[in-house]
Amino acid sequence: MDTITIAPGFNGPRLSGNGGYVGGVLAERYTRAFGGNGTVEITLRAPIPIARVLQVAPEDEALMLRDGDTLLCEARAGSVDHLKPPPAPTDWIDVMRRGEEGGSPPESDFGSCIVCGRDRAVGDGLRVLGSAGPAPGYSLSCYVPHPNHADASGRIRPEFVWGTLDCPGAFAVQDPDDIRPALTGRMTVKVIEPPKVGERCAVVGWRIGAEGRKLYSGTALYTESGRLCALGTCTWILLRG
Repeated sequence: MDTITIAPGFNGPRLSGNGGYVGGVLAERYTRAFGGNGTVEITLRAPIPIARVLQVAPEDEALMLRDGDTLLCEARAGSVDHLKPPPAPTDWIDVMRRGEEGGSPPESDFGSCIVCGRDRAVGDGLRVLGSAGPAPGYSLSCYVPHPNHADASGRIRPEFVWGTLDCPGAFAVQDPDDIRPALTGRMTVKVIEPPKVGERCAVVGWRIGAEGRKLYSGTALYTESGRLCALGTCTWILLRG
């Protein structure tokens, strides 16, 4: 049995781990244990506690993350072959503007989110800052990779790449007139080629569909040159009002 501890600062909601980051951490352990083609599906079953030793153990063809008897998250082989992402953005004035104006404001429930929180300093949070648009059912976010999140080769570590694909999906699928927060329920991600430090990037999100309180999105991480770095899909759960 292995263990994982999600350190303070790697949160989504203020008191629990960010779904994309946690998914990326567990996906790395899954790939190490089971191999595969690098595409992993993560299902979150409960909020991820911060600063607590959590247990990781294989079960059949999956990897389970538990807090004692409570199942928190599971990782399995996944696929994103069905996804058809929008093209890379070409209007980088718009991308950079969203990086200045977008994201979750400090006073919101997600203001300190490691991915989209505007309250996180450069080099602390990922600062994947964006908003809905430019067309209905889409979102556009700016991301500038920082050395604090890179490996020895200067490329962003996979768990942080997973994080970049998380919150922009919510920007795309949520109804701006619906104030209920949406939490990550399931993510499937393929990391193709992580971006390098300082390589300006954009995350394009798009709405796939909805079923009751479940919303479905896709996200794609592109460099300014148009290279696709990672691709993912997410199921969001709207909390009851």
